[in-house]
Amino acid sequence: MLGPAGASDFRVLDIYAGTGALGIEALQRGAKSAVFIEQNARRCDDIKKALDRHRLAMQGSVQRGNALNAVGRLKGEFDLIFADPPYDLNEFELLFTRVDEAGLIAAGAIAFLEHSKMTELPESLPGLTLSTHRLYGDTAISVYKSQSATPAHTVNPTQTGSGGE
Repeated sequence: MLGPAGASDFRVLDIYAGTGALGIEALQRGAKSAVFIEQNARRCDDIKKALDRHRLAMQGSVQRGNALNAVGRLKGEFDLIFADPPYDLNEFELLFTRVDEAGLIAAGAIAFLEHSKMTELPESLPGLTLSTHRLYGDTAISVYKSQSATPAHTVNPTQTGSGGE
């Protein structure tokens, strides 16, 4: 999903992390750091074990809790944001209102939002503008770019590579 250019020096936020596969892949491709938000305690433990197994524990941080609450506790900006909630949980607008209010969206950031193809997302979310929308069976990926024009890094949302949760 990140493309062949990788994620060199990116700060990654993986919301509704599940297995943590997206954030871990970003770290393996050169991301500077990754924060994983997951509500399920067992999955949090699994992410920590995966980070240890891949020798990435120093670059990864796991935050257990509800995504809407957890983003308000974070500090700093993120260049890549992944959000893959359960398909029956459609809270993208409220989530990104909180993400934007917390100042978590870096200039030039890109957000990959996975959702049901039946869920229609708006042309813009707080701090973000829709760039690309793709369908893969019952799954949709909506790619948003930061509304701030000065990117810290360059990401090409049209490139796809291996990976995903």
